[in-house]
Amino acid sequence: GDRCPGGFLGKRMARNQLLRGFIILALLAVVSGQFFVNLGDKKKEGGTGAEIDAKKGGSDGSVGPAGGAVADQATQVQEDWAAFIKWFRSNGGIISSKLTVKVRNGRQGVYFKERMRRGETIVSFPRNLRLDEKTAMKGKAGHIFQRLKNEDAFPDLIVILHLVHERSLGKDSFWNPYFSLLRSNYNNIMSLTEPQMKTLLRRPGCENTYNLGVMMRRTFNNFYEYYKKNVETWAPPEFLFSRDDLMWGFNTLVTCGWGQQGGNGDKLMVPFSDIPNHRRESAQKASNRGFISAAKEYQAGEELTFDYGLLNDAVLAYYGQPTPDCRGLKR
Repeated sequence: GDRCPGGFLGKRMARNQLLRGFIILALLAVVSGQFFVNLGDKKKEGGTGAEIDAKKGGSDGSVGPAGGAVADQATQVQEDWAAFIKWFRSNGGIISSKLTVKVRNGRQGVYFKERMRRGETIVSFPRNLRLDEKTAMKGKAGHIFQRLKNEDAFPDLIVILHLVHERSLGKDSFWNPYFSLLRSNYNNIMSLTEPQMKTLLRRPGCENTYNLGVMMRRTFNNFYEYYKKNVETWAPPEFLFSRDDLMWGFNTLVTCGWGQQGGNGDKLMVPFSDIPNHRRESAQKASNRGFISAAKEYQAGEELTFDYGLLNDAVLAYYGQPTPDCRGLKR
């Protein structure tokens, strides 16, 4: 399409700079454990907190009695995990057979099935298995994303639409085994009502989290407005998405995406890197050569967690986006 006149383009670029700043703040908040909020549970840990929603049934347990729903959910999670492992390995990845996915106390996590010795490889990421602007351009809908890029759409917004589009394809999507392990709903600060936001503001020590929520809502609203005015008007039927669809894409990128703190729009998602929950100073060594090894001995039943701050630097370095401070990386 035609480029906008200089004045309007300047405003668009300024807006993109603002959106960039908001999304970077959101990503940093995820790393620091401030993103997820539950006003009724002070014991909840920070981090991605991948609490299981009813992906295969209603949140009211409509798949059957409570016990049956939990059992069905556990079975489905194991099936999804097995499908993901097969897909990941068939695309050049290496992942330890000592790992499994379980749901404990309503939270999905990665656990060890048996003892792992210090120095053993946990995972090795294939360089080609990444979901970002480049993969969007190479797909069947590449012409759509190329038009968005030509019209100066912010790169993160392209990745969000890429996520939502691939998710809408279901089993026909190359990324479906990966998406099956991601959440389909997010119980985070974006889902709080206005009264809950006011309650959050009154809670001691939560002012920064409140401010983050305000900025994230503003960022998403700007994105949604851009989509309605600049994409929906010409997009084909398969790119007509609801607000909830786009909210899922926004939350997924903010929660699972990796990116430079400089905010140049180089956001990417790397399968498995975002599946374990976050914990600072987790016992792994991340390499800028694309693998993560155990920095201690793990016992059967112990949870695998990642330090997202450390892993972010390792992921970026491995995928050709070095950061100034790759702290703790094994060279």
